[in-house]
Amino acid sequence: MTRDQLVAGADPVSAAWIDLCDPSPAECAQIEADYGITLPSADALREIETSSRLRAVGDTLVMTAPLLTRDPAFPATEERWMIVPTGFILTPRVLVTIHYAPLAPLTSVAQAIGPTHSDSPAGLLLHVLEEVIDRAADQLEMVSEQISAISRRIFYGEIERQGLQRETALLRRAIMRLGRAYDRSARVRFMFLSIGRMAGFLAQRGKDRLDAGLEARLHTIINDITSLDEFEASLSARIQFLQDAATSLVNIEQNDVVKVLTVASVAGIPPVLVVGIYGMNFQHMPELSWQMGYPMALALCLITTLVPFVWFKWRKWL
Repeated sequence: MTRDQLVAGADPVSAAWIDLCDPSPAECAQIEADYGITLPSADALREIETSSRLRAVGDTLVMTAPLLTRDPAFPATEERWMIVPTGFILTPRVLVTIHYAPLAPLTSVAQAIGPTHSDSPAGLLLHVLEEVIDRAADQLEMVSEQISAISRRIFYGEIERQGLQRETALLRRAIMRLGRAYDRSARVRFMFLSIGRMAGFLAQRGKDRLDAGLEARLHTIINDITSLDEFEASLSARIQFLQDAATSLVNIEQNDVVKVLTVASVAGIPPVLVVGIYGMNFQHMPELSWQMGYPMALALCLITTLVPFVWFKWRKWL
């Protein structure tokens, strides 16, 4: 049962799952009165302590976890994601989910099972967790593809010999894309951490509500979370490596510029010295009255400029 069905006057007592999206105080009061439960507030859903996220009140399990969803404030073409704290209240009669922003996984599960399903509240909760994990795995796959594309751009010559300004701009964009990929994978891992604890809590405190089939599905969920968490850790390591590599390439490009400027400044010192000497206004300077004095000074400036360049080239400093 969705919030819209509840507002339309459907009987909540006959429902096995009630999904409340941004409920009003009156709707919360109705559910609390019908089932004898206390729904967590928006502030309570944001608590990060394990004791606040996982607790048993009689035969009711109260669990909260952050779920990842696309930020509706941005257009679909922009991959902006946000964490939505979500409450799961599991009783022998009903599963109540409460959140204060739309969540695509819950909508997808509700559409998939339909109104005539025969699942128990615990089975419905497992449906939700499976959908959440599937979507999170898709997120990690997209992050992996993004990282591979950035890796090819950095290490396989797509940004070489395009000019310093263009190369630096491309590397800057690569670093920004890596930062966004890391942010997404970190949010997925944060969600996995909470979902994993929630699944473990359910396996321990909700055994009496799980038949053999549901228990096997729950263990599969726990194993999937463990494997995906390891995959996310490897993605984070790759992202960190690529960020370091991109930063190092930017530093190398900057060092090359500094090296060229250093060589140019060093090569410019001798001719400045020559010009400074012959620019002195002493009365007795033999070259001042010499007919070839001016060409000799120009040639000396040229020679003293070329000699440092030849020296740097011979030492392979340039």
